[in-house]
Amino acid sequence: MRVLQLNNFEAIGGGSDRVYQLTTRLLRSKGHQVATLACGDEPFDKDKQSHLLPRNGYIERNPLATLRNIRDFVYRPAAAAMIDEIVETHRPEVAHLHIFYGQLSSSVLQRLRHHRVPCVMTVHEYRMLCPVSTLFTEREGVCEKCAGGQLRHVVLNRCNRGSLAASMLSALECSVRDRRFNYLEHVDHFLMVSHFCRDKHIQYLPAIADKSSVLYNFVAAEPERSDFEQPGADRRYLYCGRLSREKGVSLLCDSFAQRPTETLLLAGDGPLGDELRARYADCPNIRFLGKLGAAELASQIRQAWFTIAPSEWYENNPMAILESFALGTPVLAADIGGIPELVIPGETGLLFAPSDPASLARSLDTASLMPPEERARLSARAVQMIAAHHGPEHHYQLLMAGYAKAIEQHNQGSRA
Repeated sequence: MRVLQLNNFEAIGGGSDRVYQLTTRLLRSKGHQVATLACGDEPFDKDKQSHLLPRNGYIERNPLATLRNIRDFVYRPAAAAMIDEIVETHRPEVAHLHIFYGQLSSSVLQRLRHHRVPCVMTVHEYRMLCPVSTLFTEREGVCEKCAGGQLRHVVLNRCNRGSLAASMLSALECSVRDRRFNYLEHVDHFLMVSHFCRDKHIQYLPAIADKSSVLYNFVAAEPERSDFEQPGADRRYLYCGRLSREKGVSLLCDSFAQRPTETLLLAGDGPLGDELRARYADCPNIRFLGKLGAAELASQIRQAWFTIAPSEWYENNPMAILESFALGTPVLAADIGGIPELVIPGETGLLFAPSDPASLARSLDTASLMPPEERARLSARAVQMIAAHHGPEHHYQLLMAGYAKAIEQHNQGSRA
């Protein structure tokens, strides 16, 4: 099959980018002809058919360049032209979109529909319901005010980084999208990465029920017990991910500041990085590792007693949790979004109430006092979950079924 994979970024900056790369490699390993369209400087695999655009820089010194970038945020002509070129040369039988809004823009949907290419979209977040994609704001936490289409709230609350201009641009993009590039009309099948994600979309967009299925994220290889290391004797805890408000890292660091005999390691960086490093500079048990390479991160995960996912937004199917499970490390996580579909108390880890310091403290107490044999049982169950539901072979079968549904639904729509 000839497949076109589309994603905002070629390089990995978040979990969705990792899924884009993994899916591309999986399809190529199965003999499919894959072309990709993304923004970046160089392809992540040198021998694949790559089409790259420069990143949208948004605000620049040149006012005309800024106006062009604002236009490209809503509709990017260069991405539209690239789709025309790819369709002519690659002739894709299906297009698989990951996160494309903001960089590639809705222009890709318009051109794919023009060329009658069946479209699948992996729904990694909540852009159809929320102009800032997360159903979360700095001011209010979890927020669904725009989910019913009342886009004024994103402007009134300045949800995009506290900026009135950026929030107005987000509202404009969604308004134009809903009027001219409605996803329900342009996408043939939606692959939701959690049942929670699918249910939340159906709550506000009931028509999506007949055009969607659940396809969890996956890890690159089946886990092997012989690949595991014993966790460190100090029972250290590890956070892997973006250092930002919605990820709950402030709550996490506050908790460990009250537990000076226990070690918290944080792998990653983000907008809160400098603030957190300064705030906890006098806490030797809280260590910031920065961004780690794949091998070093895997070693840190293997040595952790638990990894921790303290998210405060509707997290869906976090790659950090899957990768921790695949390496035999159970997870202590917030009971929110799609997380409890992965972290099952007493089976693969422990849950605590989101944004609740007392609940987090109780879960940490439980983890810290856990006998090694109990932790080993959680580790084994976590590996079993990956093998059963999140390995490449299982994912591939469901992915092919999703492509088949998209093609069928596309053909039915063409005949209607």
